[in-house]
Amino acid sequence: MFGYFGKVLDIDLSSGKIKEIDVDDDIYRKFLGGYGLGVWYIYKNQPVGVNPLDGSNYLSFLPGFLNGTGVPMAGRMMAASKSPLTGTWGDSNVGGYIGPELKRTGYDGVFIKGISRDPVYILIGKDVEILSASEIWGRSALEAENYLRERYRGSQVLVIGEAGENVSLISSIITDRGRALGRSGLGAVMGSKRLKALVALGKKEINIYDRKKLIELNKLLLEKMNPNKNKAAERWHRYGTVGGNEYSHLSGDTPIKNWKGIGIIDFGEDKAKAISGEEVIKSNVRSYGCASCPVACGAIIKKETKYGEINGHRLEYEGAGMFGGLLLNGDLDSIEYSFELANRHGYDVISLGAVVAFAMECYELGIIKKEDLGFELKWGDGDALVKMVHFLLKNEGIARILNKGVKKAAETLGAPEEIAIHVHGQELPAHDPKYLPSLATTYVADPTPGRHTAGGIGFSEGHKPVPVFPIDFNFEKIEKYTYKGKGMYQAIISNQTQVENALGFCIFSDTFSPLPYPDIINAVTGWDVTSEELLKTGERIQQLRHLFNLREGIKVDDLKLPKRAAGIPPQVDGPLKGITIDVDSLVGEYYDAMGWNRQTGFPDKQRLIDLGLEKFIFF
Repeated sequence: MFGYFGKVLDIDLSSGKIKEIDVDDDIYRKFLGGYGLGVWYIYKNQPVGVNPLDGSNYLSFLPGFLNGTGVPMAGRMMAASKSPLTGTWGDSNVGGYIGPELKRTGYDGVFIKGISRDPVYILIGKDVEILSASEIWGRSALEAENYLRERYRGSQVLVIGEAGENVSLISSIITDRGRALGRSGLGAVMGSKRLKALVALGKKEINIYDRKKLIELNKLLLEKMNPNKNKAAERWHRYGTVGGNEYSHLSGDTPIKNWKGIGIIDFGEDKAKAISGEEVIKSNVRSYGCASCPVACGAIIKKETKYGEINGHRLEYEGAGMFGGLLLNGDLDSIEYSFELANRHGYDVISLGAVVAFAMECYELGIIKKEDLGFELKWGDGDALVKMVHFLLKNEGIARILNKGVKKAAETLGAPEEIAIHVHGQELPAHDPKYLPSLATTYVADPTPGRHTAGGIGFSEGHKPVPVFPIDFNFEKIEKYTYKGKGMYQAIISNQTQVENALGFCIFSDTFSPLPYPDIINAVTGWDVTSEELLKTGERIQQLRHLFNLREGIKVDDLKLPKRAAGIPPQVDGPLKGITIDVDSLVGEYYDAMGWNRQTGFPDKQRLIDLGLEKFIFF
């Protein structure tokens, strides 16, 4: 076989049993890899209604289908599980070098269930072993990874920090000393299993059907993505995601003061400039690129702050937004240091910032008091931000409540519903749908709620969408604040994004779209896939992710955009003045385009049958 190994690992930490499971060729043709393979396996094998922190819940690590083939910008992998944060399908995406390394161990996916009696890590190399983690349990993600990579030279590691060990629902899984599987609370799933790390030592070669053709295609992509020849690539290489920090904070893109403020007024130009991309890149030591990426949009920095030294991955936009404007904080030292702490100890930067913003508003309202924390927690106080990260890591007192995320914290503390900004438990990222309305559809209607990278036309608002890969469909320019007629566009781009994720492409490769996905896949595998077939593959993955939620009892009415994010009431000044999003129209038309009933969410059965999903119909 070409491009894949035809088998996955199923590991039970309760019993210690390790099984190799053969996967039929037609499953790869239908679902590719990544979370396409993941949703097929989990839906098929996991009992309905499991507690996400119970041993019956699978945690899966899923290399992209093209990982390890050398295809430019196709080095990312997924993790998937039932999310303890939302109770829905949960997934997260990461770059670095772990995806290709894991693929080269000879497995197309790793599915882990059970709960170990004592802390362990999994080593996948020449053999597959479950080993004691007694020497690294209780240590930071950074310390544990350094220990394991020193012990297993040439390996790549997935690891949790103290946040995951504490089963914080806002914890992440870290790789390469600061790349994160951040969303969906998957660090908590890993911690609940007493699984500290997974170590991959891959030595197996991935067979390529037509290497000459693949090299030709790779050369075309490298030419297109060359920072020395392409202005967009050059900007990505220079700034990464922080290039828009200043603009986003002033334009309405970045949520301000826990989504109740106005950037140009409450945050202001001086603070926005202080955390701009130009300021951030001053600390660059060298560029950083993920596996097989010519753009290298990351960087390693070295900086002495008033809180201590930073020597690691550069700040990303989400960190700037969630630790900056969301908290009215214009102090770059505290933002960058908190970003470093999150990576070091295994917190999801997005959810962490949202929790701190929620806590600040609770403090403002008198719900949380100084005696609960040991310090004051006021808007714009960078010192308080850093103190809060350390406070949450202790996981004592009110920190235990906040570590469950804003939804559960608000319920426990009796805080007003409108100050907990989430969709079904997942905190929203630093992109306001009042600025990019179709993000509302993605936040509410994607099977993993509250994620801005889940796919759709949000970032195409005001422009003509560009397909991820070539299809026979004529896109027209999208008017930002027109709410009718966007459902089909959202469905097409979202379904294409499922293919992108399953293959392991970076979402920033969309900058260079459309990319010749069918030609690449066929060169790797010897298949004869077409764009039309791939579009169906993407829909098949999306439909099955959606079916997972329906089978778990998730209701349409459970998935609501927070009032502040929707513009209820609308802002009275600034660039988003007077805007209230018609979420019902946006989501309703997307449901129509996907064949989902607007009231129940259930898909049209014939549509599922046409996609070859008849065995998964449970209703």
